[in-house]
Order: sequence, then C-alpha cells, then structure tokens
Amino acid sequence: MRFTNRVKRFFIIGLSAAFVNLAFMVLFVEVFGFKTYFLKNLANILSIEISIIYNFILSRAWTWKDVPQKKGMNLIKQCGSFHLANFAGMGVRAIMFAVLERLGVFYVLNVVLGIVVVATMSFILYDRIVFKRMMDDQP
Repeated sequence: MRFTNRVKRFFIIGLSAAFVNLAFMVLFVEVFGFKTYFLKNLANILSIEISIIYNFILSRAWTWKDVPQKKGMNLIKQCGSFHLANFAGMGVRAIMFAVLERLGVFYVLNVVLGIVVVATMSFILYDRIVFKRMMDDQP
C-alpha cells in the first residue's frame, strides 16, 4: 500500500476514533454525571481506552491490512503492543488533560488538543512497531 494511502486511512480511522472518544467522554460527563475533577479524569481515561480498542480493530483491518495478519497468541501480543504504543500517548493525554482542566479549558476542547498532540507519534509507533511494516515497502 502506498504511504499516502496509509496516512489517509490512519487519518480517517483516527478521526472516527476521536469521535468515539469524544462521544464516550460526553456520555460519561453529561449522561452518567462524571462532573467532579476526579470523575472527569476517570471519564477521560475510560474514553481513551474504548477508542484505543476501536482504533486497533479498524487499523488492523483497514490501514495495515497489507501486513501479515496475526492470529491466536500473536494477535493478543499485537494488541498488547498496540496498547503499549498508546500508553505513552495516553500518559501524555492524561497529564495534559489534568493540567488543562485545572486551567479551566473546556473538556471537549481539552480532549481534542490531547488527540492532536499524540497523532504523529502514534502513526510512527503503529507503522514500525505494532504492525511492523517493512522499510522497503512502497513508501
């Protein structure tokens, strides 16, 4: 797959994962009443995890569908490595969210800013570590 097509697919899935993240954040805060400082931060982490699982499923099936598909225990390891790749981004987003929440940034804007900050890092980690696209593949 051409690099530009992969980036476009990453972007599309990333946008849809961001929507999933925001939708769950709003659901937790507005519907389930996670309105305190602690509960908003918990809602943020739960929303991130839900969007990570969603993102892994679609990334594997569409963005990196041309790399060998893992099965069984290797699939579980790949999912684990996807989570590890997201762990740094999740940490950055959690810290960033807490700081911006303290500064009074509206929580939806706060989530969007966090997503934007980790997007480039995530692509590189997914491409080289999680799905292990070979360097000599079509750029």
